[in-house]
Amino acid sequence: MKWLLFVYKVPSDSSTARVTIWRRIKKIGALYLQQSVCIVPYMEKFLKEVERLKEEINSFGGDFKAFEVVALEEETEKDIIAQFNNQRWEEYSEIKEQCEEFFKEIEKEIGRKNFTFAELEENEDELNKLYKWFEKVVQRDVFECEAKKEVEELLKKASQDFEGFTSLVYENNKE
Repeated sequence: MKWLLFVYKVPSDSSTARVTIWRRIKKIGALYLQQSVCIVPYMEKFLKEVERLKEEINSFGGDFKAFEVVALEEETEKDIIAQFNNQRWEEYSEIKEQCEEFFKEIEKEIGRKNFTFAELEENEDELNKLYKWFEKVVQRDVFECEAKKEVEELLKKASQDFEGFTSLVYENNKE
């Protein structure tokens, strides 16, 4: 398998640059091998993102180098893939936690009989946020982390719970 390894340096006197670049790298889904040394699978979508990253680093007056590489040992590649999957597992775990919070919120509002359109809209916004977050993680999940399927199921349940709540809101607001 081919990889894109990149090394960067941003000016040390700019915390804005460091934080901005760190966020961009996390958003891309790159794996830090060491400080300022990252790797992504050699795929078109990552090539474009890394090119944007390079431009951003250069705009801060930093330095950027990228290399196409192949892991020399099978164990090294397996380890890198496992680390990628671990990153995705952590992200999926956060979504799972938020799904659980969503379920509690719906249950609480049903218990309180708070069947208002404002509450419906708030819960719809939360559900949409969960789906958008999930899609962002899926874009980075090139090795199909095992946790993905579990989160998909939780999101289906969240949609079903939301539909049930929606029905209750409409039933309780008939005139």
